[in-house]
Amino acid sequence: MYERILVPLDGSIMAENILPFVEGISKRLGSEVILVSVFPEDKKVLDRPLRAYIEKRVSELQALGVKASGMVVYGEDPAEEILALSEKINVGLIALSAYGRSGTKWRLGGVPSKILQGTRIPLLLTRTFSFDEAMRQREFKKILVPLDGSKAAEDILPYVEEFLKGSDSEVLLLHVLESLRIPPYVESIIEATMEPEERENWKEQKEKERLEEAQGYLKEVADRLRERGFKVKETVKMGDIAELILSIASEEKCDLLAISSHGKQSGVTRWLFGDVAFKIIEGAMIPLFILPKRKGLLFAEYH
Repeated sequence: MYERILVPLDGSIMAENILPFVEGISKRLGSEVILVSVFPEDKKVLDRPLRAYIEKRVSELQALGVKASGMVVYGEDPAEEILALSEKINVGLIALSAYGRSGTKWRLGGVPSKILQGTRIPLLLTRTFSFDEAMRQREFKKILVPLDGSKAAEDILPYVEEFLKGSDSEVLLLHVLESLRIPPYVESIIEATMEPEERENWKEQKEKERLEEAQGYLKEVADRLRERGFKVKETVKMGDIAELILSIASEEKCDLLAISSHGKQSGVTRWLFGDVAFKIIEGAMIPLFILPKRKGLLFAEYH
């Protein structure tokens, strides 16, 4: 699945902070690492030093025992060139830093954002500020995987399994329940037919049933992973989805947050899609493994 990893570099030290992560993944999974730099057409006059830069980084990885190669591509839109190349050479993972030459924070409209919106290939996005910090974070000892109860969100599980092969990582499954939403017309019926105390008891019972259902669902998923030899914990929380995912990642000292950009999307429930996904991507201070929406799903036999 991850035979080839594409790593975009823009010549900056900040962008190179992805390399310790890639080195560790490549050694563990036996992946080939392909470094690529995209520059505007008018920089072709600097072709020799630009290629020398990539060749040096390739040599450094090779000296560490990583199978690596590199290329320089010319084009006006780096994201479009990277996306086209990823499809052309059939990579299994795109790995890049959220910070590049400018050193500015990941932003909507930037290269990482455009890649995320345009790719159908899993993406590893890191936001470390130094090489030393990257070296400390690259082990991925605890991975947080939020699930919304849908089969679509579970599509990420085989990718996480494969990504963690050869590691001793622990998987923390999280399901976040939003507060019970009762349509106004139903609320009116409840108020007309139940006494205040009865209404509160009814709502408490419904919340309890939802919690038990979520716990049962998450345990079932966790047990499947345990049968495959993974260390797994599961937890159910109630509240704001994005805020809880980010706070649990921090409280549990997770090293990686794995999310699917497509899940339950019926009615107003958008889980890891749209605003919720953006809040997580914008707010996470640990590496993100993101499975974008795909036309065809691999490992359909998993379920």
